[in-house]
Amino acid sequence: MSLKWYRMPRMVALKSSTPVLEAVRAIENNNIGAVIVQDDGRVVGIATDRDFAIRVLGAGLDARTTLLAAVMTTPVTTLSPGDSQSQAIELMQQRNIRRIPLLEAERLVGIVTLDDLLLDEGAPLDQLSAVVEAQIGAGGWATARSASTERSAARARATYGRMLNQLRADANLETSERAETALVTVLDSLVRRLTTNEAKDLIAQLPSLLHARLRVLPPGPDRSITRQTMEADLRERLGVDQARAAELLKVVGATITRTVSPGQIEDVQGQLSADMREIFSSSLTEVPESVTSCSS
Repeated sequence: MSLKWYRMPRMVALKSSTPVLEAVRAIENNNIGAVIVQDDGRVVGIATDRDFAIRVLGAGLDARTTLLAAVMTTPVTTLSPGDSQSQAIELMQQRNIRRIPLLEAERLVGIVTLDDLLLDEGAPLDQLSAVVEAQIGAGGWATARSASTERSAARARATYGRMLNQLRADANLETSERAETALVTVLDSLVRRLTTNEAKDLIAQLPSLLHARLRVLPPGPDRSITRQTMEADLRERLGVDQARAAELLKVVGATITRTVSPGQIEDVQGQLSADMREIFSSSLTEVPESVTSCSS
């Protein structure tokens, strides 16, 4: 899976001339573990909470007068949104890092972290464990686990939020709440349409904040669920007309297709009728023009 879901509309990026105290406050206020250091639109470094603890407090420096330039790590390992999760994991292990900024044409557009990959089940647990062990050494697992747990809820919200923000933009919906309504309406029907095992496999690849809701749905396959019933549910829950419901179904299907692996989508398609397979076809990953030009 690519790293495009780790794009973020807002990033905490500070200049190298920023005092450490200001960076620490940004980390606390945004519930993150690092800030990106950027000068003149170019990423020049990264500074983590651990850097501040060791390089500032541990060295007896004054956080009010010490600048990020003095404590940041540079140069910075980066990837692009088009790179894969496996590439991120390999770099984390090779270079003993936990965070990799994402650049697009040298512009900062996101960041992928070890916590993200753990939460999103972005790789087999043994690979991710190897990254952790390489960084913390023997005896440090309890500390690392505690820090990760403190941020897991925020990471879960961020991952789910990225999905909803993208769906909201693609579908031209007014709010993230309406985007969520559209998403769960389609997923509720899709999960019930699949066999129990296939539904479990699909749910496992979706953002974790969706798991509890989807796992309690009645077991399938419920073959009374069709493309028409899914459109009818969207009409009712979002208060839109038939044409708009049909368009929204395509966009939500494209969002789900982009979120899970191609192999998982193929397995899902194998249990659907031809007209339902079209909803989750890779050819629909481009958003229909009529949707982006339509207001709901």
